[in-house]
Amino acid sequence: MRNPDDTNFFPHDEFLAVSWNLHKGRTPLGLQAFNEMRDWIRTVGADAYFLQEAMARRLPLASSSSRFGEAMSGIPPDLWDCQATEIATSLRLQLALGQNVFKPSWRHGNAILSPHPLDLGGRWDISAHRFERRGLLVARVNFQGVDVHLLCAHLALTRAARLRQMTWIAHWIERDAPKGPLVLAGDFNDWKNDSVPLFGALGMSEVATALGRPGRTFPAFSPTLALDKMFVRGFTPVDWLEPDRRTAWLSDHLPYMARLKLA
Repeated sequence: MRNPDDTNFFPHDEFLAVSWNLHKGRTPLGLQAFNEMRDWIRTVGADAYFLQEAMARRLPLASSSSRFGEAMSGIPPDLWDCQATEIATSLRLQLALGQNVFKPSWRHGNAILSPHPLDLGGRWDISAHRFERRGLLVARVNFQGVDVHLLCAHLALTRAARLRQMTWIAHWIERDAPKGPLVLAGDFNDWKNDSVPLFGALGMSEVATALGRPGRTFPAFSPTLALDKMFVRGFTPVDWLEPDRRTAWLSDHLPYMARLKLA
């Protein structure tokens, strides 16, 4: 397998996408790894990063969440200064943020980063219950003159909740993004692969599945479960890249990395 860090190897007309659960900025052993995660992302040179559990350093004010499936109210930027904000500022990347957990003591959420022009499409609370906050973050990126929808999701631990969330996302895609290139990625916690036929019915392909690759990313030290997913429409999956093994020391999930080509 070629080294994914050698970004100059990839043709310029290919789209490199990375999805990674940052585990609130901590290693599997609970040590802080903010800087090491940023340094690894710096080496990748992807066209889009889909990050989950991007953790904040500072303590914010409490904020209430909206009901299931409703748009979430915005958080003042000075209160939402998190790991993804620091990465985007350091690497000069465009940034879209979607808070999931926002408490007086700690907060984290989803983020989409890209070196290309990026517009926020919206944030939605898709929490199945108050004990497990989850969200969908949507952005649009312009790649080679084409607008691409980017969706970053972090789904529930229980199957019933995941199915409800996946069905809601599928309905959102049918209603608000029925055409054009689209990438949906994130931590689906979907070891049963319920998402593959569900989104396949919308004409979307799961990259690792389409390429016949295992796509295992969890647990990072010895990946046996394919919890992270990446679904595409309007793209042809080219390659699922074996994660850099040094990332096993940075989070409890390995990054999900895929090369895509506009169809």
